[in-house]
Amino acid sequence: MEIKQLSELSDQNYWLSKIKSADWAAAKYLAELVETKQFYTLCGSTSKVFLLIENQDLISFCTYAQKDDIPDTDLTPWIGFVYTFPQFRGKRRIGKLIEHIYRLAKKDRHQNLYISTDQKGLYENFGFTYNCTLKDRNGEDELVYKLPIENKDYSNIIGKTVKGKIDRPLGTAHPRHPDMIYPINYGYVSDVFAGDGAEQDVYVFGTDQPISEYEGKVIAVYHRLNDCEDKWIVSLDDTPHTAEEILEKISFQEQYFMGELYR
Repeated sequence: MEIKQLSELSDQNYWLSKIKSADWAAAKYLAELVETKQFYTLCGSTSKVFLLIENQDLISFCTYAQKDDIPDTDLTPWIGFVYTFPQFRGKRRIGKLIEHIYRLAKKDRHQNLYISTDQKGLYENFGFTYNCTLKDRNGEDELVYKLPIENKDYSNIIGKTVKGKIDRPLGTAHPRHPDMIYPINYGYVSDVFAGDGAEQDVYVFGTDQPISEYEGKVIAVYHRLNDCEDKWIVSLDDTPHTAEEILEKISFQEQYFMGELYR
């Protein structure tokens, strides 16, 4: 899967046709705004349309915009026009786009990211909390949710030597999802407890063999934006591991969550 910005694609008309094929009137409206050059007028000059694609398939799309369908508010920026095609639902794929936009909003030094909806209990799954209710352009009530932009400090954790047990060795299956096979040893830190009340989870790098226990150094922390626990990245040796390598290795499980890696 790849995240692409619509305006940077050479075959933009193809992807617009994919957006228009969605069984949702707002999708067709979004495509019309782009085609008629009204998108920036309505949503703001720096606004963008992002696509989650795989080969020639469009999985999800949404916008990262200065303005939403709510007039007379200083709240910004917004995620809007959020859609996942039915055949790709159930795996929180839109979370990958929200995660990407979260990083952009953080880079742009925003304090919060906003989304408006008429649905309760949906965006809480992606780390949003209810903020307020505002009127849209038609005078209808819209629930406004926000996702705080965090700057975590793990300086007291990264570089620390820890040890513990491996309860899900490399090559074994997830206890509740047998199709998920661990490509890396996964365990916990003895006597250190995480936000979920259980011992702190770790991904252990530095061996291509299943192990039962470990001792190593914390080289990074993967902070989940839509969960109560972080994952510590532990290395058994001094082999350097890039952020890209770490994220690729843990994506078998973390693809179903939103998060960011702290080094």
